[in-house]
Amino acid sequence: MANSIPVRCRRDVLANEGVEKIRYAALEILELTGVAVRSEKGRRLLRDAGCAVDEKSAVVKFPPNLVEEMARKNDRAVVFYGRTRKHDARLDFEHVHVCSDGNGTEAMDFEARKRGPSRKSDVARSAFVADALKGHGINWPNVTSQDVPQGTRHIHDLQATLENTEKHITLATDTTAWEVQDVVELASAAVGGKEELRKRPIISSIHTSFTPLQIEGEGLDAGFVAADAGLPICFYVMPGPGSTGPATLAGSVALAVAEALAGNTLFQLNSPGTAFVFSCGIAPMDMKTSTRAGGSPEHGLTSAAFSQMAHYFGFPSLVGGFVTTSKEPDEQAAYEKFSSAVTPILAGADMIAGIGLLEDCRTIWLEQLVIDSEMSRIIGRMAQGIEVNDDTLALDVIEKVGIGKDYLGQRHTMEHFRTEHFIPIVTDRSSYDTWKAKGSKTMLDRAGDEVRRIFKEHTVEPVRSEVAETAAKLVKKRS
Repeated sequence: MANSIPVRCRRDVLANEGVEKIRYAALEILELTGVAVRSEKGRRLLRDAGCAVDEKSAVVKFPPNLVEEMARKNDRAVVFYGRTRKHDARLDFEHVHVCSDGNGTEAMDFEARKRGPSRKSDVARSAFVADALKGHGINWPNVTSQDVPQGTRHIHDLQATLENTEKHITLATDTTAWEVQDVVELASAAVGGKEELRKRPIISSIHTSFTPLQIEGEGLDAGFVAADAGLPICFYVMPGPGSTGPATLAGSVALAVAEALAGNTLFQLNSPGTAFVFSCGIAPMDMKTSTRAGGSPEHGLTSAAFSQMAHYFGFPSLVGGFVTTSKEPDEQAAYEKFSSAVTPILAGADMIAGIGLLEDCRTIWLEQLVIDSEMSRIIGRMAQGIEVNDDTLALDVIEKVGIGKDYLGQRHTMEHFRTEHFIPIVTDRSSYDTWKAKGSKTMLDRAGDEVRRIFKEHTVEPVRSEVAETAAKLVKKRS
């Protein structure tokens, strides 16, 4: 699969005993504490399935056998289809697909170096740059179009992204039923109709719980519309250890798993066989600043643990990673993004969202997209491990070269160095004198040069003309 990371060197963070304990804890939470489900349709589905429903409080108690039965109904063959087939992403538990993180509200102007509210042009430019990156597989629009009316942003966001990437698009701005209807119509225009979209859904829809243990009605009903149209559902849960979740990581992961299982139960009752993706961003509260510690090592650990639990129950996962609270592409951004990404990648999370944004997923820097893509490829090389076989042991080549010679001219070297060695794009490995002679460029400078090269050389296959026509019609309808 294009732009994916095969994980041969898997590193789980939970022992088997830990997995079982979190499983039982999540089921106990659902059975004894329950979840407030603020959708009349959702409560009706659950009541008819045998759940205890308190209409006054909207709290639903979930029998464990129902939860596990609905987990088995999830579509296990989830594919996030690209607009072009070369970008199809199969969520097979064996590959990691790095995803841009979405719905930031600020953008750093690439040329003017001014930070301000994100615009539709920022949605388009970030999608175009991400489309060119080898370390990026799925597009969650990095920012949203704040230069258009609120009621039409979902239309503009999807249009700008469709026109600038061939990769799968996952959306979080379709939070009401009518917004979902709009994005379904617009995506259908891109593929030739609603039935074609059902066969090859090139978009997926993100819906959320309201931690702790609440599912709001409007968002859930919107998700039902998306699932009925055949879109994969990413159900995103975000308990914050120490704030909206227990301070202990195990407790917050158990809470997150409970909320995700409740979400899946609802979606499978509504539309059996819905492609459901366990999704989370579990970052603790920084007790010094009372802010979310998005780039913490705990974020990476909980993402890995949640993904491991998702796979245990048979679900693909979308988790947070490559996250930083830094305000610019600096040393803090580098180590926070690495520490929050390396653990879930090595754990085999199916999708990891976060590249491109700073300030805990608030501000897009195009250079950061490039840097994060390079970082994902580095960690990806680590995840592949070392393959040992007769060819890679190279005994015949060692014997041929003998003592005191080099391997530069050997066919074996030419055949293997591109797959065995990480080949950087913006990392500088030259000598000091060479680096200085070329202008002493920083990583940010080199990433900026790569962004300029992408704008100059990269191309995206045009979308159908019906996309612009449909977007204009929908905007007029919602204005």
